[in-house]
Order: sequence, then structure tokens, then C-alpha cells
Amino acid sequence: MLIPLLLAFVPLQTAPPWDGYLDDAALSARLNGWTTTFPEHVRIDTYGTSREGRPLLVATLAGDLATADSKPAILVVAAMDGLHPAGTEYAVRIGELMLAENPALLDQTTIYVLPLANPDGISANHGPLNRGRRGVSRLVDGDRDGAVDENGPRDLNGDGVISQMRWLNPPLSRPATHLPDPAEPRLMKTPDRSKGEEATHLLMIEGVDDDGDGLVGEDGPGDVRLDRNFPHLWQEHSVDAGPYQLSEPESLAIAEFVLAHPRIVAAVVYGPNDSVVAIPASDKKDKTNQTPIGIDADDKSLYTKISEVYAEHTSQKRATNDADAGGLHSWLYAHRGIPTVSTNGWGRPDPTVPEKEASAEPVAGEEEAPEAEKSAEADDAKNTEKPETEKPETEKKEEPPKPADEEAAGWLAWSDADRDGSGFIEWHSFEHPNFGTVEIGGMVPGFTSNPPPELLDAIAREQVAFIAAFSAMQPNVTIEGPEVEAVGHGTYRVRIAMVNAGGMPTRTAMARRNRAIRPIVVRLDLDRDRILDGAPVNRIEGLDGDGGRATLDWVIRPAAGSVMIRIDDPLTGVRTIEVPLPQQGEEGDAS
Repeated sequence: MLIPLLLAFVPLQTAPPWDGYLDDAALSARLNGWTTTFPEHVRIDTYGTSREGRPLLVATLAGDLATADSKPAILVVAAMDGLHPAGTEYAVRIGELMLAENPALLDQTTIYVLPLANPDGISANHGPLNRGRRGVSRLVDGDRDGAVDENGPRDLNGDGVISQMRWLNPPLSRPATHLPDPAEPRLMKTPDRSKGEEATHLLMIEGVDDDGDGLVGEDGPGDVRLDRNFPHLWQEHSVDAGPYQLSEPESLAIAEFVLAHPRIVAAVVYGPNDSVVAIPASDKKDKTNQTPIGIDADDKSLYTKISEVYAEHTSQKRATNDADAGGLHSWLYAHRGIPTVSTNGWGRPDPTVPEKEASAEPVAGEEEAPEAEKSAEADDAKNTEKPETEKPETEKKEEPPKPADEEAAGWLAWSDADRDGSGFIEWHSFEHPNFGTVEIGGMVPGFTSNPPPELLDAIAREQVAFIAAFSAMQPNVTIEGPEVEAVGHGTYRVRIAMVNAGGMPTRTAMARRNRAIRPIVVRLDLDRDRILDGAPVNRIEGLDGDGGRATLDWVIRPAAGSVMIRIDDPLTGVRTIEVPLPQQGEEGDAS
């Protein structure tokens, strides 16, 4: 029996984009090295356990570990997405650079580093097969057929990558959905009917129809994504959002960690979303027309400032941006009021353009023609030119078509020019058990998210510079006063002002509008019947950055010679101010 030649083709295994990155053992060794080298400034703990039983690690970096949790803190979270192990690489290097080179920052601000938020998803892709998996390990009935994870993607051609299949001229029962992009035929696009385009191929993930439901690779592991599982704008009926908010042990553990550490003033999340290269929209709202999609308009100036700081300290000019509904960064921003940067950490590079060959030099032994001879030759050339009337009319050259997905085409060009084509699997024919002849190929999962290992150190150093500048923007609430004025007859006017001298607000405008956070509470420790004017309890939802202030005053008639003001600030804790009151004479004047 003759075996078709198509079956004999077995492509070489493709190295994953994160080849050379840290594995579990190497990550543990690096973190243990921190505690050995900087035992007084770093503590490694677990804040939870993944669904498969892997520890969720947090490193606390501080000038003094004994007071670490009582100081303002920056939260750094990485590797929530299974296709972004680069986040772990950044986080590890950020921690090392902070410990070695930024002791002054750690004296003022604690850094919490969660280097591997989705260890199950990362681990699934780090074996011999790049599964393209993004999510956690919850078993899900993705196709609603009563079975879970029974029909996942499959590496049919044995190249070590779950890629795509395209089927030319499929039957009507499985209609075509895409066509090769005329500008870059290796990429597929949906047809533009206004241009007369028609679909020619059915595009599918690499796999088979194991369960006979007509779908391919639709129900495999890793369907639920952590960056879809947080409360803000959570998508109830989306498989990748999980069955309910914070349904995953990994996302719940992060939320509980945040709630247990109220001194977190800012956060950086490394993953598939971007809020700093391109500022999120501030003029769009959800279906209720109540909740902003992106950021609140009153937070635009804050995020503009953060974006400018990021541009000043990093070289990243481009970023991919995934949908952020249910994302950690959006929950921190909208529900916890924490200014949060979400970033890929790295954007698409320009392909290297080979330098033009130098103009031809005279062959050795030959002398260059004298200037006079050159001039004569030029004159002869001019004399032989046709008159203007004899010149053919110049035809307008049509501009080459632009790719439908210019970002994907740019990555493909960089892959070709700088990475020996490693970002793309060329389409090759394959005899499929269900469909006959198909082609398997496409972009390598994770290629556009993870830089080559040789770039990691430089990227991380830039991120450290940004985080240091970001930290310098943190809220700095000071108290002006108290001022005391003797009104007469044992009555006093007392006034204080709370001023935020930092560059960030104490809480984002979005969270304040939602009343999603505990306000600053200022109490006057005095019987209510002795407070003649002013509220005994004042609630301040937040203070804007760069001089935002709240002034509080009371008119009181105390029984004693002093009064206490108690300020309960979620960010800085509780502090009290004793206000001594001057004595007054019988006529009411201060004596």
C-alpha cells in the first residue's frame, strides 16, 4: 500500500519563543538567592496555591522587613497569562535590581513582587509542546456538550507547536471564513465584501473533531483566563471569564492579598494589556451608560502623566492590547482605587534594514577619470537626452495593498529579517483524518509577547527606572494646622487642612465615583452637643494629586483645655492630633 507523500512530511520541531527563559527550578534558585544575598531586605512567602497545587510566591522587598507592611507599597504582578513568561523574567530582574541598586527607594516604599501568578498555565507551555495555552487548570465544558476538556487542540504534524489549519474550498456544511491576505498571503483575513472579496478557506486551530460535534479543538484545558476572572466588567457568559468572579484559586489569592495589604498605593501588571503606551479611552461607557470602559474622564490627566513618565524611562513605542474586561489591572483601578499600569513590557521592533551597499570603488590598478573627463561625459549624456516632447508620459504607480492586519504583518517582517523566520510556521499540506488535504501553519503562539533572552536585561532595567519614577509620584498627604481662634465665652474655631503633595491621587476618580473604597475619616473627639458648627465625622473620598486639599473646620465649646482630632486614612493608617486650646478671660478674650 502506497503511503501518500504528504504524510511523510514531518516538520522540524520549532523552538518556543521563550527558549532560554527560567524554568521552575531556575526561578526557585534565583529567588532563594535573594534571601541569601539580602536576608535583611527580602522575604519570600506564599500567598496561595494554584489549582494543580503549585505555590503562589510573593517576594516582599523593604529597607526594614519589620515595618514593611506599614509603609506605602508598590505591587508588581507578572505571568498571569500562560503565553507571557516574559513577565516573570522582568519581575525577577526588577527584584534583583531593586535590592542591589535602589536601597533608598526600599527605605521609603515596600515592593511586593508576585513573579508567577499563573504557574499552571506557564508550566503547560514549557514542556516539549507549545500548547498556546493562556489560562489556568479549571476543567470546563467549553462546548456545552456535557463533557469537559474532551476535544482540545492537537499537534498533528509533530512540530512541537499548536498552530492553525486552513482548508481550501471546504464544503457548504463548513463554509469558508477567510482568505489569504493579498498584501501578505501567509496571513489570513476575513473578506471585505465591499471590495468583492470572497472567503476561500476555513480557518481552524490545529486539531481534530474528536467528539463528532463538528467543532475542532474547541474544548481543551486552559479555557479560563486569570485576566478575565476579576470583578470589573466581568463577562458572565464568556467561557474564558470563569463560572463566577474570582472563581479561580489564583485570582482569589491575589484579591485577598490586595485586601490584606491596604498600603498598596500603585501597581504594575505585566501581561497582554496596555494602559501606558496608549492611554485607555476616557469617553466610552458600557451598555448602562454608567460605567466607563477604560478610564474615568477625571483620571485622564493622571494616566497621561504616567504615560509620559513611562515614555521618558523606557524605549517601548508599541504595544499589543487585549480586551481588559475582568482584568486584574482594571479591578485594581476601578474597584480598589489604585493607579495601575498594565504593560507588555516590550513592543514590536522594526525589522533590521540591511545597509545599502557602498558605491562601487575603482578596481585596484585603475585610475579614476579626471574631473574634466567626467564633465565631458556628463555633457555628452545631456546632449543625447530626448526632448521633453519625446519623453513618454510617466504612469502613476499604484501603491501596493496594505495588509489587513498591519501589526501581524510587522511581526512577520521582523521574524523574517531578524529571527530567521522563527515566528511563523510556513503553511504545509497535511492529510487530515476528518477533512482530507489541509495546510498547517501560522504565527507561533507567544512569539509577539516574549522578547529574545538577550533583550531581557535591558528591558528590565528600563522597567526599574520607570517603577522608581512611578513610586516617586505616590500620594503624600500632610496636615496643615491646626489653627485655633478664640471666638469668646469659651468657644473656639478649629481648622485643619489635608494636602496631597504627591503626584498621584489617594484614590482614582473612578473608584471615588463608584464609592468602592473606604474614605478618609476625620473625627473630632468631642461630645456632639459641644460641636456648635461642623460635622463630628467627616468623610473624604479622596485627595487629588499635585496639591489636592480638603479643609475642615469646627466651632466648639469644649469642657477641657484641649481636643483630639482622629484621622483614619486607609493608606497611612490612624493618626491623632492633640489641639491645645488657649485660655479665655471672662469676657471671652484669650488670656
